[in-house]
Amino acid sequence: MNSPDVARHCVAICQLSSQPPEDFNVNTELLVLENGEVHVSTWDAEPRDGGFDVHVLNDRVDALGFMVITDWEFFDEKAYAVVERRPGS
Repeated sequence: MNSPDVARHCVAICQLSSQPPEDFNVNTELLVLENGEVHVSTWDAEPRDGGFDVHVLNDRVDALGFMVITDWEFFDEKAYAVVERRPGS
């Protein structure tokens, strides 16, 4: 049974955008998968070296109303973390 007071863990994935630069003016996408919904944040990260800044990732997750509860892991040019919705969000 799911209680509204129980924190639900979600997955956050950050990746470089696969959209053509001329059609899409950002190069980084953050996706949070929550109960069948996808929350998206996009931005133009500098430098464009494929690296991810953990502080920026945490800020972007926070802006979507979530908090990071694990360290970010990096694999196959993507960043992954477990997040949960901030109380009251």
